[in-house]
This record gives sequence, C-alpha cells and structure tokens, in this order.
Amino acid sequence: MAEITEVRIYKAKGNGVVKAYASVSLDNEFVVKGIKIVEGESGLWVSMPSRKAKDGSYQDIFHPTSREAREKIVSAVLEAYKSQI
Repeated sequence: MAEITEVRIYKAKGNGVVKAYASVSLDNEFVVKGIKIVEGESGLWVSMPSRKAKDGSYQDIFHPTSREAREKIVSAVLEAYKSQI
C-alpha cells in the first residue's frame, strides 16, 4: 500500500456544504487533487475526485481499490483538516 507523504488542505469559499479541498501525495511520486471535505447530516465525510458524465452521473477519477486504502486516505485528510480549523 502506498504511503501518504503529504496532505494539503485548501479551505472552500463561502458557507456551503463543501468545507475544504485536499491534495494527497502518495510515496512522494503521485499527487491526487480535488478531494472534497463535505459537511453532511451525520458529520464530515470525504469525496474522491470525480467528473460529471454526459448522462449527468458522476464518475470517480481516482478511487482506492480496498477498504483499508480508502480508510487510510480519509483518516489522513480529516485529521489534516481538523488540525487546521
């Protein structure tokens, strides 16, 4: 599994449901941009980068292939976000 070597948080403008955006560096070799930190009814959650398809649905551009990898990324992003509030 790739090591998360850096997490950068960029606060969103306004008071919408998107609270911030994040960039995650993996093994100092790859950077994933466009991760969203969203305030939902049950608290904060992380949305992976996606694009809107012609049919109106959204497709993830990047997504972890295992539950463990997703949890590792989500935890790192939320931890970085909470340390900056």
